[in-house]
Amino acid sequence: MTTLVLHPLDTFFFRDGRPYNQDDPGQVEAASLFPPYPPTVVGAVRAAVARAMGWPGSAWDTAALGDGVNWQAGDRSLGRLRFSGPYILRSGEPLYPAPLNLVAGKDEGGADLITYLAPSGQALDTDIGAVRLPTPIKAGRGFKTLEGRWLDAKAMALALSGAALTSDQMVATSLLSQTEPRIGIRRDTARRTTAERALYAAGHVRPAQDVALAIDVKALPDVALSGNLAPIGGEGRSVWIEQRDHAIQLPRVPELTPGKDGFLRYTVVLVTPADLDDKWPGPGERLVGSTGEVLPGKIVSACTGRAAMVGGWDGAARAPLPLRPLIPAGSVWFLETRAEEAEDVQSWHGRAIGRSTGWGFGRVLIGRWAAAGEET
Repeated sequence: MTTLVLHPLDTFFFRDGRPYNQDDPGQVEAASLFPPYPPTVVGAVRAAVARAMGWPGSAWDTAALGDGVNWQAGDRSLGRLRFSGPYILRSGEPLYPAPLNLVAGKDEGGADLITYLAPSGQALDTDIGAVRLPTPIKAGRGFKTLEGRWLDAKAMALALSGAALTSDQMVATSLLSQTEPRIGIRRDTARRTTAERALYAAGHVRPAQDVALAIDVKALPDVALSGNLAPIGGEGRSVWIEQRDHAIQLPRVPELTPGKDGFLRYTVVLVTPADLDDKWPGPGERLVGSTGEVLPGKIVSACTGRAAMVGGWDGAARAPLPLRPLIPAGSVWFLETRAEEAEDVQSWHGRAIGRSTGWGFGRVLIGRWAAAGEET
């Protein structure tokens, strides 16, 4: 396993799935994502490797780099290459999105409170049937999810075990990057004037000085990439590459023990978006790995964020890819299974679920949760 760290030289511009047509009079600004979705980084890395192998800009070594650029076609288009990430690095250490079962509010005395959501003991009737909805394990009010917060490996290990966390152990997105608006004009080169509807706006992301992107790569060809420059994302913003001979550090997996009733309860936490097709699994259903293997037990409940609409550009077909609804990073599933399956459950720590996992989608971590009235 090799880790490639991409250090920014200036701003980044990673668009989402919304249209960005220069002639569209309704276009106000295209905002940049950070971190980008996996195919953006995978495409930049594959091109950088191809150039290091002497790629002239036409056909490349398909045995080493694969023969496709459409992530929706699955992993076979990558050849032998497999990716995990991308991850945000801060001062060289990885950060993970705060799980969506981690919430902040006020306790009964009005003091700040950070606690966890876990399935309630009693099912409630909903539009998808009877569901044990996630509820705070500590009494309070005004709870909100901690979207836009990041945890280092140590803090994430605490979150996976259900241990207490403080706001000081979390990193706000505003400390990692700032939005930098840019205004541009379209020129009519024949007339040497600006064209009609010429103004456009783009919101670039300027990472903090100690922030970079990283991605793990399996089966990387024997090339030297450290110190190389590479374009990435919209407008071909440049990064310089640092090559490391070890994988990104994962948070420690907690010890899993059965509850008083003999059931083993665990969480599956997404750290990169997952493509689970058009029907997301719900209570009573199973989570499926990248090659069809099934995680132990069944889903009890979940904390999932808004769908991330991910498309892209098929450079071979020279056409946009259709948007697909992906489950965002930070989403959490609560599962129950038999006590004797603890070892199998823990083996899923750092593996992936869903489709196109070789592109970096669907990476998960394993945590634990307790039944109502029990400690984690």
